[in-house]
Amino acid sequence: HLRHGISDTWMTFDPDNPIDPLRRGFHALESLNEERLGPKMALHPHAQEEIEIITYVHEGALLHQDGTGGLGRLGPGEFQRASARRGSPYRAMNGSMIGPAHVLQSCIAFRNAGTRIPQEQRFFPLADREGILRIVVSSVGGQDSLRIDQDARLYSSILLPGHHLIHELNSGRGAWLHVVKGRIRLGDHDLRTGDGAALENEPAVSFTAQ
Repeated sequence: HLRHGISDTWMTFDPDNPIDPLRRGFHALESLNEERLGPKMALHPHAQEEIEIITYVHEGALLHQDGTGGLGRLGPGEFQRASARRGSPYRAMNGSMIGPAHVLQSCIAFRNAGTRIPQEQRFFPLADREGILRIVVSSVGGQDSLRIDQDARLYSSILLPGHHLIHELNSGRGAWLHVVKGRIRLGDHDLRTGDGAALENEPAVSFTAQ
């Protein structure tokens, strides 16, 4: 947990903790930060320069600047894929002068060095994510998801109490489950707002909204 004035950053992985088995991330997922930004406050910077950045605005709005100096805005329910490279860092800040912003941002390692994929963002309505695992990022991209240069997928779901989801995993695949808001039951574990869980050598991810 880092505190910057009127902003809070909750880091899933702690690279400075030598006893944390996940200090270097999980598979291609190098970081997953939850940011609660005060008015006009900026996102916590990333030490890694060559990465794909996935940003999700849960509440509020975010102003961002890409490596070319172009400006843009992300609102609630919007996802963005951008690249941070040496000499062209990604910058973003709360777009409101009076209200807070709740943002989740993950960094994923490139699969192929030197790949150039244009920045994308897309709004995924709540209705399209309710009761299902809605794919929002994949290596294929297209009309159904944002494209990323990595053999990974990101799903988003809005669940009502009692909703149960099962996502099968192929051999050798890992899964990371993060609770943005609410409470779910994963096997023998209760996960609450802000909790995450890593799964490996499992046939499926199976969980129920509480």
